[in-house]
Amino acid sequence: MDPLFYKIVHLAGLMTLFTGLAVLLIQGKDGPLRKQALIFHGIGLFLLLLGGFGLLAKLKLSYTAGWVFLKLGIWLFFGASVVLAKKGILKGITGWALCIALGVVAAWAGLVKPF
Repeated sequence: MDPLFYKIVHLAGLMTLFTGLAVLLIQGKDGPLRKQALIFHGIGLFLLLLGGFGLLAKLKLSYTAGWVFLKLGIWLFFGASVVLAKKGILKGITGWALCIALGVVAAWAGLVKPF
């Protein structure tokens, strides 16, 4: 498949993940849309992983590069963010700002490939 397909899948995953996170962080742990937000969160994580590794394979990039591990670490944080939000560790504007900052770092690492 074309690398553009994997980029679109990766970006769709990013948008889906952040939509789910926004709903979770805004409405809190007992909101009426919790189940839908968790579904969006999970689908977003899956699409990010699928698009990211699809791009690595298609562009013949190394799976052991440092920037790949950085992005995987950020992906793991986003995976754990649901639990952190439920326990009240990640909440409100502070949690949202942290998620945006980590998203920017992941984008930077993917574009620049610094190490």
